[in-house]
Amino acid sequence: MQSNKVFSRLIRWRWPTLILSLLLFGAMVANAPKLTRDTSSDAFIDSQDPALLNRERVEDIFGLSDPIVVAVVNEGEDGIYNTGSLNLVAWLTDQMMRIENIDPDQVTSLGTESSITGTASGMDVDDFFETLPINESDVERIRNGVDNFPLYQGALVARNGKATVVVGELIDPDLATETYQQIMSLLEEAPVSAGDVLHVTGEGAVAAYLSTYVDNDASRLNPLAAVVITIILLLAFRTLRGTLLPNLIVLMTAGGTIGTMAALGVSFYVITNGLIVCMIGIAVADSVHIFSQYYEEIRKDPMADGRTVTERAMSAMWKPVTLTTLTTMAGFIALAFTTTMPPIYYFGVFGAWSVALAWLFSMTTLPALLSMLKPKQSPSFRAAPAQEATPDNLSARLMDRFGSLVVNQPLAVLIIGIIIAVCASAGAMFVVANEERIDSFREVEPIHIADRTINRLMDGTYYLDVMIETDQAEGLFEPAVLRQIDQTQRYLETLPNVGGSTSIVDYIKRMHQAINEDDPAYYSIPDNKALIAQLFLLYSASGDPADFEEEIDGERRLALIRANVSVNRYQDNAVLVERVTEHLADAYPVAGASATITGDLNVDFHWINGIVRSNLLSIVLCLAAVFIMASLLFRSVVAGMFATIPVSMAVLFVYAVMGVSGIWLGVSTSMFASIAIGLGVDFSIHTLHSMQEKVSAVKGSWNERLVTLYASTGRAQLFNFLAIALGFSVLMTSTVPPLVRFGALVGVAVASAFLAAMTLLPAMALVFKPEFLQQPRVEEK
Repeated sequence: MQSNKVFSRLIRWRWPTLILSLLLFGAMVANAPKLTRDTSSDAFIDSQDPALLNRERVEDIFGLSDPIVVAVVNEGEDGIYNTGSLNLVAWLTDQMMRIENIDPDQVTSLGTESSITGTASGMDVDDFFETLPINESDVERIRNGVDNFPLYQGALVARNGKATVVVGELIDPDLATETYQQIMSLLEEAPVSAGDVLHVTGEGAVAAYLSTYVDNDASRLNPLAAVVITIILLLAFRTLRGTLLPNLIVLMTAGGTIGTMAALGVSFYVITNGLIVCMIGIAVADSVHIFSQYYEEIRKDPMADGRTVTERAMSAMWKPVTLTTLTTMAGFIALAFTTTMPPIYYFGVFGAWSVALAWLFSMTTLPALLSMLKPKQSPSFRAAPAQEATPDNLSARLMDRFGSLVVNQPLAVLIIGIIIAVCASAGAMFVVANEERIDSFREVEPIHIADRTINRLMDGTYYLDVMIETDQAEGLFEPAVLRQIDQTQRYLETLPNVGGSTSIVDYIKRMHQAINEDDPAYYSIPDNKALIAQLFLLYSASGDPADFEEEIDGERRLALIRANVSVNRYQDNAVLVERVTEHLADAYPVAGASATITGDLNVDFHWINGIVRSNLLSIVLCLAAVFIMASLLFRSVVAGMFATIPVSMAVLFVYAVMGVSGIWLGVSTSMFASIAIGLGVDFSIHTLHSMQEKVSAVKGSWNERLVTLYASTGRAQLFNFLAIALGFSVLMTSTVPPLVRFGALVGVAVASAFLAAMTLLPAMALVFKPEFLQQPRVEEK
């Protein structure tokens, strides 16, 4: 069936078409309120990844969860060792225990911990804050207790005494945002004394802050992107319908996609903000080409009615719009199936779904609405006197002149393209894979300041853990096992960015010293297994055995070594994880004990390492998908090569920009290539389709035929490019730095793809004269 008959019937049944499309949209968007957020770093790793499963096992055994860390910083002469700062710690500890989503048994501070001192009969375990510090002697007692217990130095109190922390562990990480807001409200009432400064950080706080951050960012960026797109449409068509109807398609596409995500239980991730801008650019691109053809038809036949004009426009544009839809979907699908990260996987899946929805609504809803409107000529498409072929508007004239330069110097264009490709290849060699979670925030944000301040003063708020597992109960009482744990701690503390470490060994050495009259010579591991067991028995006589639950399990079979690290950056983590893994392989098993690396830093390393492994594969598969799809659609392998070259140039150029400017290959930047291929291929497909029409249908030399595409297709491509590029440039106003870089890189990539399509494709056609452009047009049956 011929396409004009299809659209003739669709227009005849326009009301049912409109009703069905609106019902479909309504059914999808109704689910949007169910959308949930997930801003945790764990969202980026496969739920079955061994690194994540190991960490979850450790958390279950030792009762650990995402912490929120409140630091009291006083950089005065005595630091936090004054009655005001210490009473503030006591107040914060008490108040955090009252917060519903914080486990009161998992609040750690000077207000909950104990000091161990030797006595004539053995040892005493006394709370630091058994009585609130009210005078200098109380302060000195607390200072001496900390100084005599290395376990607390750097982990609980800064080694220089300038800071101390109150750590609360969340019961339900999904309620991190509400808990963080409660803590921030609490701090406004805190009895802060002179010199005290409060900071809040920790994984729980970062996830909560990021959640609010993303919400605020989305509520500002998405309307701004819509405004930018509207301005571009107004400049392109200078009519109300040409401005409003594409926005309706955008709304239906975005709403339908978000609603589908919610209905399927897919969360809104940090990078989903970028997907919304993608949807806006994708949806408006089809409308730009359809409206350009619509106004061309009105210009050619001003007396035609709305049905006729719409039918002609859709019959002319359905094929290139469908071709670009298929190739763009291929790019997004390739992105989805070359990653193990759920957020990027869903970005690819729902990117493809949004492309499909944009096509569906552009092919049905848009022509149904257009056919109801009386044709009205656009000021941008009035014909110039005595030159019917070139509309009298600035953008068409500029593109026509630009086209003349290209078709008159095709060889020079190709040589320049080759030179740019060589230079870009050299620049791309400097790209470095790296990621830092705190980099998700601007340096002026309180959470960023808190992270830098606390990690400067303390041993570190990031954790790399090692779990020691023995093969029998009380296996950890074996001196050989404890000595190996101690050696592992000492090794960890030699590594970059590791400020200190803690384990059950620290308690055992301190208890051994205490029962020997606090003689520093006895700060060591006893050689007798029975004595080690007795130390635990003595501790339980005056202390709480639960004090050890984050270091050792109830059977005394499993132990946790926790290294405090001051930086969570992929490049540093890679070195750290590799060296610790090598150490554990060499040092264990020992005396029936094995060791496993785990912790947040190990998990972060593994999910970011997935980016490095999959990035090149993603690009190759995306380009392969574009090549195969274009080859099939144009029935020519050469056409597939032509379609792939502009997007390949765009990707290469952006990698060069990254390499030269020092932008890391991270989570957000790793996606730009696949997205740029998916969006940029539109320019190749529309240009090739128009070139094929011009060469097959227009008489004259190849130069004369190809130059005519610039004032029509070229003009539509120009506004398509402006809509996408400026839409993504909105991300550059984001308060989330990775989104800023993502928006900038995709904008550069789209610009590069547009210029490459408008220059290299006509130039290559003129130099090589490929046969697929000379094939006669196949009549539709």
